[in-house]
Amino acid sequence: MKHISLSYSTLTQISPCALAFYPSDSRFVIVGTYKLEQDGSRHGTLEIYDCANGELKYCSSIESTDSSILDLKFSPHDSSLLASAHSTGRICLWRVSPSREDGIDVELISTYDVADSSDVLVLSICFSPIDPVVLSVTLSSGEWRLCSISTESAVAILQVETSFTAHSLEAWTSAFSSNGSLLFSGGDDSVLSAYDLRAGVEVWQDRRTHSAGVTSILPFHDNESQIWTGSYDEKLRVWDLRGSYSKGNVVNELALGGGVWRLIDHPNVAKKLVLSCCMHGGARVINTSDELSDSSVVGNISEGHESMVYGGDWSSDGVYIATCSFYDKKLNLWSYR
Repeated sequence: MKHISLSYSTLTQISPCALAFYPSDSRFVIVGTYKLEQDGSRHGTLEIYDCANGELKYCSSIESTDSSILDLKFSPHDSSLLASAHSTGRICLWRVSPSREDGIDVELISTYDVADSSDVLVLSICFSPIDPVVLSVTLSSGEWRLCSISTESAVAILQVETSFTAHSLEAWTSAFSSNGSLLFSGGDDSVLSAYDLRAGVEVWQDRRTHSAGVTSILPFHDNESQIWTGSYDEKLRVWDLRGSYSKGNVVNELALGGGVWRLIDHPNVAKKLVLSCCMHGGARVINTSDELSDSSVVGNISEGHESMVYGGDWSSDGVYIATCSFYDKKLNLWSYR
């Protein structure tokens, strides 16, 4: 078992919701923040930190005066393309590139209102593993929406292609199957849904397994028969989907001691490791055994955060893990060796 040790800790300017290492240069981590004012308005920032020498040096921030940021995802097909989910029903696309001053530049290239109202929050973003111009977003209205990125002009343009109301409460998360043909979604109504994007129909819905909202979904790109789900009920579940998607079977459950808010693959899938952000329970590193029932916790981050751990990511070489917690505004960098 590898050892996890705290390398550096700092405070963000505004409460952090999500973070992502820049895939092309893991020196840099980008943090999305969220603040709710007493009058009900929300605002946030993109904060950029330099992780050189195992430290966290604040570099700059980009203010979002009219909305907060709830999720950040880099495209797996284009490491310079970053998408952010906003509290006003909006998606923003950013171009990230090295700067002449040995830092990075983050440039806004497109915005699009994917929700019908600015009162609807975009809760999560997921890029298709197959099609580089397709991504899904989930909304506080219970819907997910499939979007495409048009690159015909110099400026990237987003547009909604498909909408589906999969949940009666907030749709917390979505994920594509490894071949891109199915879209899984999870909601605060404790429902796990699977939608066939080719046929345009929902093919599977589970209402009984999770005793609280479904907050994270992770399909395995090297194993089409396996997905993991995380829930507010503090359990991670391993599903075997062989045979029929209407007969998904839970073959393993792990109690992680906190709501399983995010599940993030190790950048080297051969390592068979997943990082889980577990809200008030900190974070965990979990192995992904070929035997579905043998997955287990192999690393714990149980100290260093006094609040909800919503965001986490691996550096591109897997040497570092970054995590952030909301109310205490902590941003931590961990050595994983």
